[in-house]
Amino acid sequence: MVRPLIAALLDLLYPPRCAACGEPGEPFCAPCAEALLPPGDGCPRCGRPGRAATCGPCLLHPPAYDGLQAGGLFGGPLADAVHALKYGDRPALARPLGRWLAGRVTLPPGALVVAVPLGRRRRQERGYDQAGRLAEALASAAGAGRLTGALRRTRETPPQVGRSRAARGANVGGAFTADPSLVAGRELVLVDDVVTTGATADAAARALLAAGARRVTVVALARAE
Repeated sequence: MVRPLIAALLDLLYPPRCAACGEPGEPFCAPCAEALLPPGDGCPRCGRPGRAATCGPCLLHPPAYDGLQAGGLFGGPLADAVHALKYGDRPALARPLGRWLAGRVTLPPGALVVAVPLGRRRRQERGYDQAGRLAEALASAAGAGRLTGALRRTRETPPQVGRSRAARGANVGGAFTADPSLVAGRELVLVDDVVTTGATADAAARALLAAGARRVTVVALARAE
C-alpha cells in the first residue's frame, strides 16, 4: 500500500515526461500520441508497410523469422522517442516504451523474449543496451519470460544507417551466435528498437534457429518504411 502512494506522490511532484517532446505524459503526451503513425496493414512476414500480403522480397528471399510486429511506423514522435532512447542517454525511457509496446503487439503464448544485442564496444560507449532494456520492459508488461545471454554478437559491426539492403545483409551476416542450452526447442520473440530492411533481425534469427530454436518472431518499437 505504501509503494503505490509513494509512486503517486512522485508522479504528482515530478510528472512523467513524454519520450518525444518532454511535455507531461508517459510515454507520450496527448498531442504526440495523436501524431503517432500506426503500423497499418503490411507484409505479414517482414512488416513492410503496404498491402496486407507477403511482399516480393519475402517471396524471393524469406527471412529466417516467421513474422514481425511493430508499435508504429518510424517517424514523427516515435522517431524522436527512439532517438532519445538510443542516443539521448535516456535508458529510463525503455520501461514506459516497453509497456506501451506490450499494449500494441501480441506475443505468442509461452514465447520467451530475447533482445538483439549491441556489440561490446558500442554498449560501453553508450553505457547501456537499449534493446535489452526494451525487451526486459516488454517481457515484464506482457507477462512473458525473458532470456538473457542467449544471443550475442561475435564481431563488431559498423552502423547500418545509410547502407543499401544488400550492404546491410553483408554487414551483419554471421555476426551473431546463440547458446543451444538456452534456446533449443524454444519459441522466441526477438526484440529490437527499429527494423528497417530486417537484415539485423534476420541474421539474429538465423543464429537462434541454428542453435535449435523452434520458431522466431520479431517485435520492434518502430518499423521504418
